[in-house]
Amino acid sequence: MHRRNFFKLVGTASGGALSGACGKQAEEIIPLLVPEEEIVPGVEAWRPSICSECGAGCRTLARVMAAEREIDQDGQRVRQRIAAVKKLEGNPSDPVSGGKLCARGHTSLQSIYNPDRIRGPLKRVGAPGSGEFAPLSWDAALEEVSGALASNLAADPSKILFLAQPTAGSRASNIARFLGALGAPPASGIGLGDFSAELAAARRAFGWDGIPVCEIQDATLVLSIGADFLGTWASPVLYSRRYGHMRQGRRELRGRLVHAESRFSTTAWNADQWLPVLPNGELALALGVGSLLIRDHLGQAPDGVPRSVVSLFSEVDLDRAASGSGISVAVMRAVAGDLATASAPVVVSGSSIVRPNSADAVTAACAINILLRNIGKPGGILPPADSGTGLEDDRPGLRGWSDRLATAELVFVDRANPVYSHPHFAEHVARAETVVSFSPFLDDTSAYADIILPDHSALEREGVVVPDISPVPSVAAAAAFVAPLYDTRSTDEVLAALAEAAGRPFDVLGAEGVLSALHGEAGGSEADASTFVADCLERGGWSGRRGSSDASISPNIGEFAQLSNPEGLLFQAYPSLQFGEGSGANRPWLQELPDPTSSAMWGAPVELDPATASNLGVTNGDSVRVESAHGALEAPAYVNPAAIPGVASMALGQGHSNYGRYASGRGANPMSVVGDIRDPATGASALGPVSVSIRKVGGTGRLVQFSRQDRDAPPHRV
Repeated sequence: MHRRNFFKLVGTASGGALSGACGKQAEEIIPLLVPEEEIVPGVEAWRPSICSECGAGCRTLARVMAAEREIDQDGQRVRQRIAAVKKLEGNPSDPVSGGKLCARGHTSLQSIYNPDRIRGPLKRVGAPGSGEFAPLSWDAALEEVSGALASNLAADPSKILFLAQPTAGSRASNIARFLGALGAPPASGIGLGDFSAELAAARRAFGWDGIPVCEIQDATLVLSIGADFLGTWASPVLYSRRYGHMRQGRRELRGRLVHAESRFSTTAWNADQWLPVLPNGELALALGVGSLLIRDHLGQAPDGVPRSVVSLFSEVDLDRAASGSGISVAVMRAVAGDLATASAPVVVSGSSIVRPNSADAVTAACAINILLRNIGKPGGILPPADSGTGLEDDRPGLRGWSDRLATAELVFVDRANPVYSHPHFAEHVARAETVVSFSPFLDDTSAYADIILPDHSALEREGVVVPDISPVPSVAAAAAFVAPLYDTRSTDEVLAALAEAAGRPFDVLGAEGVLSALHGEAGGSEADASTFVADCLERGGWSGRRGSSDASISPNIGEFAQLSNPEGLLFQAYPSLQFGEGSGANRPWLQELPDPTSSAMWGAPVELDPATASNLGVTNGDSVRVESAHGALEAPAYVNPAAIPGVASMALGQGHSNYGRYASGRGANPMSVVGDIRDPATGASALGPVSVSIRKVGGTGRLVQFSRQDRDAPPHRV
């Protein structure tokens, strides 16, 4: 690649300059990969990077400028010249983001300069979970981990458990290569944010591998069931752009949105009609709408619709569907009629709030698209775009991680936080003989680690990411363009060093390797391999084109499990717009970002409907105690005029026991109340509902809001 386009400042002896606080010159220690005169103070350079806040893998551009920092050297405070990342923006070459970037993406800048970053290897010296660590050299840390690895390889490699983020890319492939070389089981995700329901539904309804692409920008009517696609589901940046085109991008044609979800989310706020479906009621709603489509509009044997799909909807009890979903038969019939008469209808099916029946619910909603005959058509559903890299095959799946954790002897944790997302499994993490974390922060899980081998910030490392969902075949790619700020190391390189020490070496896959392999298919004869790789790195990735894609389907829906709804007052957790499943809580910019519904900052309230709040004698800001059979929490209450009666909701993100000065000990973790609920079809962790009791335990004062004045209840609520 063109090295002059990627400068790098490295804190080792050679080139550059240091000056003492009093102005005297000190030794030159900073080498540059380009002539020093090209780094001009006050002049910016923009470098391609990748947003790692979610699996959307948006390409970004980092604004880099010359800067200084103070460091200690030989007992003296000196100023060191560095390259600093000042700002992040979306990359216009990205087919997913189109040059846009969400709030979480903008704040990822704070991951590199967060004062709570781990600055070198650590060894635990206190009890598991105490967060007491002592510094360790890299050589000593690698030696300790290598010793534990050798012992487990000699005894039983199946006792090695690797918990990782469920994102496809070079990182996941290197983890797979590492575990394959050791003869250990594949890496596993922990069931939050991994789209288990969507992936299972795509296989059952369409016979596809991956998340289908919804062409809502060309639709005239969108029915969204369970997918908060403008808030937290899949790729909000992609679907926000497409939603904008559906609404305003076509002259004299404004698409219509009907959204069904168990809370008034960002997508519900933007919908023409909100269907307040009960928790666990998404399946009943999808079955009811599909059944009415057949009964009222398509007939009992629609042309071209597989018999298995017709059978799914033909014998639905509409009264039972209405009772289970909380949506009347009349409303479902109106929605079905609108779908039948729309020129380009599409159903967006997802599980923003994972349920014990989410795989079945998303499958049923997907099957409605088959009834509408919109597969592969404008405004309909397209198959997942294959990146052509094969990296998707190494994406960590669930693979029974919780059962394996109970017996694992050596646990590696990379960009996962099971002690926060599954607090009831903390004792299993503490029981493991050796826990190794690659976290750059001391979080809930790394506090239990025996050794922490801190990874670079996402802005300091190279890599390739395959987006969870993309309109065309694409990968995001980035080369390292600034030096690590502290004594951290790339986890890919650390895994290679551990495998080498164990006598099981493997070849590390980097950005250039992935792109070189793509060249044969994507580059063709237009450019040689080195030019193709350099061009991709300068653009921030590679994008192909959809051919005359095969949109054929082969449904294998199978049977749906029977599910009984819990009774009484129900409680559910949900991913927050600010923190997702909790990973962004250590950033003050996100803590200061008001919640779209309650405008709460620096905390997450329990949302209650006005009737329930009145019965409990609760007003905004009152402290309440929420108890279930699994645990309890205390948090301020927010009386939400748009909440479904009898359903309490709480955002994920707060309630960390360890996560730096901005998040530790702040608020409550709703997963302590939800407990370990699973979708039996996938094994994915559900976010509710559970039966709870709620009582007032204190006065006001704990709810910090940007604005205390609520908007009126939405007039389009059904």
